[in-house]
Order: sequence, then structure tokens, then C-alpha cells
Amino acid sequence: MSEAATPPAMSAIVPPPAPPAPAGRLDDFDDRLSPMLVKELRQGLRAKTFVSVFLGLQALLAFVLLIAAGAAAPERAGSAISSIIFFFFSLAVLVVQPLRGIGALHTEIKGNTIDLMVLTRLSAWRIVLGKWVAIVSQSGLLLVAIAPYLILRYFFGGMNLFAELLLLALIFFTSAVCTAVTVGISAVSSILVRGLAPLAGVLFLLGTIPAMAFGNDFQDLVAACSLDTPVSRWGVLTYLLVGSYLAWSTLGLGASMIAPMAENHSTLRRLIAMGMVVLCGLIGRIDSVDDELVVIMVVLVCIPAISLALTEPFFLLPPITRPFAKRGAPGLVAGRFLYPGWPSGVLFTFALTVLATAAIWQADLPYFDADEIVALLSVLGSLIFPAVVVTSLGDRVKNRFSAYLVVLTSSVILVIVLTILAESMRQWNFLWIFSWLPPLHIPLVANHRISDSLVLTVSSTVCAIYGGILLLQALRKMPEISHAERAALKPAAEEP
Repeated sequence: MSEAATPPAMSAIVPPPAPPAPAGRLDDFDDRLSPMLVKELRQGLRAKTFVSVFLGLQALLAFVLLIAAGAAAPERAGSAISSIIFFFFSLAVLVVQPLRGIGALHTEIKGNTIDLMVLTRLSAWRIVLGKWVAIVSQSGLLLVAIAPYLILRYFFGGMNLFAELLLLALIFFTSAVCTAVTVGISAVSSILVRGLAPLAGVLFLLGTIPAMAFGNDFQDLVAACSLDTPVSRWGVLTYLLVGSYLAWSTLGLGASMIAPMAENHSTLRRLIAMGMVVLCGLIGRIDSVDDELVVIMVVLVCIPAISLALTEPFFLLPPITRPFAKRGAPGLVAGRFLYPGWPSGVLFTFALTVLATAAIWQADLPYFDADEIVALLSVLGSLIFPAVVVTSLGDRVKNRFSAYLVVLTSSVILVIVLTILAESMRQWNFLWIFSWLPPLHIPLVANHRISDSLVLTVSSTVCAIYGGILLLQALRKMPEISHAERAALKPAAEEP
């Protein structure tokens, strides 16, 4: 009897296992990176905007540089190539790349995905930083892509290598700051704030970049980046400090707008602002530092700090007040200046103004003219006036920051129009009717036919009135702050 045939296999043939992946593979992102950063990088690198900018920059530089090298005189070819490189690179990273951050957070808010992200381990700061770093990383790729053209530029001679590399790095740093601004304000619901503010910046850059790249200012920038004088060294350091602070402040704005109400993003921001002002005062004590540079630093630090403090929504929860209330009277006093919300922001504004005044006087200014004092009072009044208007409207304002910027921008535009009319008609007396507008005090004091002392008196009075009104409005909210503090201490008091 013959042996039965072997039956076929009951299951499909199993393929051999794939070989293990080699260590250190480069075809994917590291697991230690933030998921938000990985997601944004994958989407950003495939976006048509970035691909078009990357390829367009390469094509334009290759084409234009060859023409410039052949057309320019040998002694001027190197300078022409440098101007072309910086022009196209500035357009790419100062105009195109920051604009990509306009809808970074608004897209997530509109798609109702922010709440889902917050429910994960991703904090509000990690979400904002992930979107910012993704765009900045793409700008970094553009920076690396122009390296071969800088090597070509070097062979033409006459190149201050360190200064031009530093200038290129400062342009990249400026791009990172501008991107932080657009990403931070992208959480604002108002299209006027998200759209008009970046548009104004783009129009300014489109008029500035060609003049800086192809004019005499380019050589001045290169000379400033050579760091061969104390003024240039302190100027670059100041630019890095103020730019970093501005980027951090605007990113913090975006994080606070998407974070849960129980998170406190205000205290650290205000403490750092105070620390920056004190640092500016200490820098002003150095003999080699320009006194006017200290004033500019202080003003640039105070503007975003005061604007954000006066526009924070007032919704104080007991868990936020508990760390302050546990420290007794010193903690309660500190909380009046550091709690989230515009009422404590008003007290913080007065405290920061005192610190800023001390920092400016610490700079040992040789002489402070009346017009300079009026200019500082005008800036302070311009920041307080919109807060008075917005606070007076009460609950009718849904987004304090958007309304604040609208009032501030409208007052500045109105002052510009009035100044143009007064100049064209040669009539300045009617401007006194609008002296309640703080931005108007600067053109008034600039007109030599008007007494500086009179403008100084009016400016001081207007600032005092608006400051008093804002202080009274804030004091009305102090009982609510005290109630939140008592609620925070209740569980500790009821414990046996």
C-alpha cells in the first residue's frame, strides 16, 4: 500500500523576518523630540511655501550672482555679491518665514484641537515652542543653504569674514524674533491684530531691506558687526538681550491665551520684566555704554510688559493665590503686583515705571531736556490710555488685548493725521483740542513755536489723570482678590 501524499501547508508561507534597523538611522526624528515639533516639521518641510522659497532662493542666488560676478568691476564684485546674498536671504527669512506663523495657533483654536492637546502631556508652552522652533528650523535650513555662496564671495576678496558672518547670524536672530511675534499673536482672535500688525511689519521691511542691502547702510552694518569698538559690542549685546526678551514675551502671550485658567503665566513674566529693567540700569553704570542706548533698552522692555499686564483677563482662582497667601503678609503684598489679571497689572505698571525711572537716572545722563521727558511721558500715557478705555467698557469687551491694540493703533493714526493737517495748514493751535491724546504730545513738543514747559505740564497732567482713573478702577477689584485669597486659605484653616 503506497504512502499517502503529504498535504499542502494550511497557511501561507511566512516571509523571513526583516533585518533589524541599523542603529542611528536618519530617516526619522528622534523620539526625544517634542511631538508638536515633529508634527510641525513634517508638515512645514512638505509645505509648498517652504519648498518654493528654498528652491527659489537657490535659483535666484545662482543666477544673479553669476551675472553680478561677470558684470561688476573686479574691485567691486565682492561687495556686490555680499549685497545680493544678504538681500535675498533677508527677504526669505524676515518676510516670508515669519508670515508662516500668522495662523500657527489660530488654526488649532479654530479646529478645536487645542483642548485635545492640552489634555495630553503637552503643556501650552510646549505647543507654542514646537510651532516656533519648527519655523525657525526651516529658516536655519535656508541659512545653511547659502553657505556655498558665502564661500564664493570669499574668493573675490575684500571680505570682512567675521563681520559678515555675524551680520548673517543677526539676520537669522531677527527672523526668529519676528517669527516669535507672529506665532505669539496668532492666538489672538481678532483678524485686525493677527493680520494688520504683521502686514505693517512687512511693508516696513520691504522698504528697509533694499535700502540696507544696496545702500551705504550695508557697509555701516558690517562695520558695526566687526565689534572693534565698545559701542558696537554693547550695541550687539543690547540687541540680543532686547530681542530675546521680546520673543519670549510674545511666545508667552500665545501660551497664556491657550493655557487653562488655572495656570499662572503672569508672575514669571512680570518678574523677568523687572529684572530686565534693573539689568538695564546696571549696564548704564558702565562708562563705555551710550546713555541713550540705556533709555532705548528700558523703553523696549517696558512697552510689552505694560501692554500685556494691562490687558490680562481678570479671572483669579484660589489655586493661583495659594502660593502667595501661604507666605503671609509679604506674599499677599507681592501678589497685589504679580497676580494674573489687569487689576494687579495696574499696580505692576506703577512699580515698573518707578524702576524704569530709577534705571534711566542711574545711567548718569548728562542732561535731560524737557522734550525727552515729554517723549517718555507720551509713551507711558499712550500705553495707559487704551487700558482706561477698555476697562471703562467693562464686560462688553470680549478680548481685552485685541481691543487695547485697536484703541492704541487708532489713537496713533489719528495723531498722525492731525499732525499732517496742522503742518499743511500751518495752524498748530487747534491741536490743543486733542491734547487728551498722549501720542500728540511728541509732535507738540517737536514744534519749536510751542513752549516746551507748557507741553511738559500738559503731558504730566494727562498721564496723572489717566493713571489715577486706572488705579481707581483697579482698586475696585481688590475685594475680589481678597476673596480668592481667603478661599485659598480655607482648606488649611479647616485641617485639625
